[in-house]
Amino acid sequence: MVHFVAESWRPLQRNIQIENICTIPGIGELTAVIILAETNGFELIRSKRQLTSYAGLDVKEKQSGTSVKGKPRISKSGNRHLRKAMHLPALAAVKWDDNFRDLYLPQNY
Repeated sequence: MVHFVAESWRPLQRNIQIENICTIPGIGELTAVIILAETNGFELIRSKRQLTSYAGLDVKEKQSGTSVKGKPRISKSGNRHLRKAMHLPALAAVKWDDNFRDLYLPQNY
């Protein structure tokens, strides 16, 4: 059984899309495969905004009337498997990549 799984990974390792996705900081082969599987190879995704919304990572602001305003949060209305696959790579990118760290952390930190 293990030999069969190892053999089935070999064609995937040579896939150009997987190699391109793996160049993003924090993303490995398994995460790249999950992203491609959940987005159907990006066939229907046309923009960054559409991908963000599909994953449920778009910002939702809670507002009631004119004075009560909640903290902005992600909507979580999209694909939970894609959102779950992107969580740890995002944390790793913030930890190890200065560009992502500057975007994520507050300026006075």
